[in-house]
Amino acid sequence: MNLGKFLPNSLAAFTASQAELTTPERLRKAFEELGPTFVKLGQLLSTRSDLLPDEYIEEFTQLQDNVNPLSYDSVKVVVERELKKKLEVAYASFQTAPLAAASIGQVHEAQLHTGERVVVKIQRPEIEKVIETDISLLAFLAGLLERYVPESRVLGPKLIVEEFFRTLYFELDFYVESNNMAKMAENLKSVPDAVIPKVYKSLSTHKVLTLEKLDGIRVNDVKRLDAAGIDRKAVVSSGARAFFKTVMIDGLFHGDLHGGNLFVLPGNKLGLIDFGIVGRLSPKAREQLAGMVMSLMTEDFENLCYQYAELGAASASVDMDSFQREVRNTIAPYMGLSMDEMNVGKVLIEATRIAVKYNIKVPGDWMLVFRAILTVEGMGRTLDPQFDLMAMGQELVKDLVKEQYSSQRLSKDLAFVAKDLTTLAQTLPRQLRWMFRKLASNDYAIEVKSPELQQIKQQLDLNNRRMSLSVLGAGLFIASSIALSSGGAHRLFDYPVFSVIYFAVGCFVLIRIILRSF
Repeated sequence: MNLGKFLPNSLAAFTASQAELTTPERLRKAFEELGPTFVKLGQLLSTRSDLLPDEYIEEFTQLQDNVNPLSYDSVKVVVERELKKKLEVAYASFQTAPLAAASIGQVHEAQLHTGERVVVKIQRPEIEKVIETDISLLAFLAGLLERYVPESRVLGPKLIVEEFFRTLYFELDFYVESNNMAKMAENLKSVPDAVIPKVYKSLSTHKVLTLEKLDGIRVNDVKRLDAAGIDRKAVVSSGARAFFKTVMIDGLFHGDLHGGNLFVLPGNKLGLIDFGIVGRLSPKAREQLAGMVMSLMTEDFENLCYQYAELGAASASVDMDSFQREVRNTIAPYMGLSMDEMNVGKVLIEATRIAVKYNIKVPGDWMLVFRAILTVEGMGRTLDPQFDLMAMGQELVKDLVKEQYSSQRLSKDLAFVAKDLTTLAQTLPRQLRWMFRKLASNDYAIEVKSPELQQIKQQLDLNNRRMSLSVLGAGLFIASSIALSSGGAHRLFDYPVFSVIYFAVGCFVLIRIILRSF
């Protein structure tokens, strides 16, 4: 913005010392210094590859919580206040040093009186007030951005802040996280190799969460996995099956997949932690996702574009021909590659970026899906270079597409249609009778509202006010000239007083007209 020239010399020198850093690097560092809300915002933006260039996405994925850990005394106060019992009563032992410290909370290891090892997640005191203040500031800035930078409206800054607030609000409530874990554990019963930590509800509240401790190796630590004799292919296979089931079958999936949240457990099992952020897809959305994947497999770009237009609530003004042409030209080079050579998540994100250019706003949960596919493919190929995510899920996708057109599904859809038609047949005569009664009444009138007419009215009102002020100003200057020629006993600066007053007021009116014009 070229505002450096307004800084004091000391700050200007500091700014010059940062010149070797790129803009994305400076923005990441600024977010880290601004605190927990901005760190979380950057982490959310790192999933929106449809909105930001790759260099910003890469920086935001490196965002770290630069926070000092809470003291043991502070942790003890929070735990005892929330659980309404002494720490020694709730836990047989409680480690004073945290396992990890983040912006919203920190984690301590503990042991129950029954001997089970657990981890305890404690929310930072007063963090809600800090976040509320930061969110109000972000909402104000988003409003200014949409008002003064029209090009940003297609990205929807206000909607991004609202989505961010909703995500962060749920992340602050540990009851929501424990509920997510319980649902995921229930959904993954058919995949025994995927492990979700047990939640100890009697030792959990809105601000304290007690979970089973998973002893494992981080999924991206290949050397330790090999040293432990882990079958990497088996881990990748079980992880892919669990991923496809949560996304395509259940519609409830982990929204923050990365190496720090995935652990390999003994017996080639995969453990998942940190369910503060989850994505949800409706049955219709899951069918659309299956249709999009099938479109990629069959190189049906036209259907892919219409799927995007439908899920993104595209307006009638979207140039579908140009949209399809650009998608085809961008994605076609990937076609012909085998599925183990093509990153499907990356292809879908590229198509989403093009959709945004054509004013098709893709919901945030879809970007979580695409980002998850990209992450799962990347981690899968780190463990197994021959990993082919789509080959593993191809049969499932085909089954979903077939199920859409199965006789059972069609009969179910026809039953819903028949029910709606029956309701319409019952209410339509009554509605028509009421409509004709309104038409026959003496006071019937039709009110037509047009945004263009409202704008014209506002412009006419503005022009009338400007005209009135212009006439008033001209009259004051004429009155000043008449008073100047007529003279008078009372004088100011050797001019008649009334002449000076009329001239001054006329100048004020003239300046007001000029300022309002700009």
